[in-house]
Amino acid sequence: MKNKALHLRGYIESVKYDPRVRSKLLPRFTLDEFEIKINRRIPSGVIDFDEEVSLPYSKWLSPKPSRSYASGRVYRTYHMNKPIVVIPVLKDEGSGSRNNDRFTSTSLARMNLMGVYIVLAWYESARVNDRYDNRVKDHRLNVDWVVERIREIKPYRLSAHHWNQMHFKRDYESVYRQAVECYQRIGAECGVIMNSAENHLKLLEMCLVDGRFDLDAFIRSSDPRSARSARGEAMTLHDLEHLTDGRKAYLELKNFLGGSYHLTADEVFWEGDSLVIQESKNSRDALPKMSDVQDGLFKNILFMSIQELLLGDRPIQFKTRLKLTGVLKDSLMLPTRDDAAVTAFADRNNLKSDELELLRLLHVETIANPGLSIEIAPNS
Repeated sequence: MKNKALHLRGYIESVKYDPRVRSKLLPRFTLDEFEIKINRRIPSGVIDFDEEVSLPYSKWLSPKPSRSYASGRVYRTYHMNKPIVVIPVLKDEGSGSRNNDRFTSTSLARMNLMGVYIVLAWYESARVNDRYDNRVKDHRLNVDWVVERIREIKPYRLSAHHWNQMHFKRDYESVYRQAVECYQRIGAECGVIMNSAENHLKLLEMCLVDGRFDLDAFIRSSDPRSARSARGEAMTLHDLEHLTDGRKAYLELKNFLGGSYHLTADEVFWEGDSLVIQESKNSRDALPKMSDVQDGLFKNILFMSIQELLLGDRPIQFKTRLKLTGVLKDSLMLPTRDDAAVTAFADRNNLKSDELELLRLLHVETIANPGLSIEIAPNS
């Protein structure tokens, strides 16, 4: 069946990637300025502590990474040392919304492997969403907690994996309880019926052993939810994806740290003897926006890092690719040794200056990361 997701299994030993598609400058703040701006619409930036120490950060709006280009937010900081990602452990938009997201072990495992330091956080305030019944919007993080954890990471000498394990064991339960408590208060203040606090806490109980948070229990309890979410996403086709090349895939990946990942690829198809694992981004302009492209590239990093891929019990050869479609006259495949072909493609499609710069960066990205290919083609 065309829309049936393909189930693949794989193993990742390490991640090596050199991101090149990025804006020239990330916004920079002192820690005092960061305290003011963390709740504003600034997805990624750099905190300058002094002349010698700077820490890059990104912020997820939801613990579910498929919302708000969360992967692209981390990508923008991934070229710098000690990237930090601030993630709300829970986001409850109210009983009038289907968005009731919780942090899962897949995101923990992914950030561990990719060397990203997690700061768990909670939303302490929100306001009524006047467009819908029983919904809230404009969630605001507790700033003091986030700043204290970043202060703690600054002198931290061990790996992101070590920090994340310690942070979860020590802080997950208290942060989660704070989040549940705050959402009940938000509901009372806004006159909004929130999702059941009892149900939130039942999920927490599944992570406790002898009354204390246990990381292995957390992984066991959230891993099936991650798998169900990925399988569900693999069966969903979105209007703008234009997945005409193949069908979606559900990938179950393991790594040497003991982590597991349940990911989806937009499409997979055979190209000779190799299976192409492809992320796709579409645009109504010539090229997708840089944030879309960054999101697709970051998702591809784990696919590129797979050492062994199995279809059933059979090892298979594979390639990874990002496909970008837009209002274009013809196609271009990167990398190419012919720089003139890139220039000619830009000229034929009358690319604007920012699109031309993005095309140049995409070319550099494929050269810097052997194994990655990028197809740029007209949308259908």
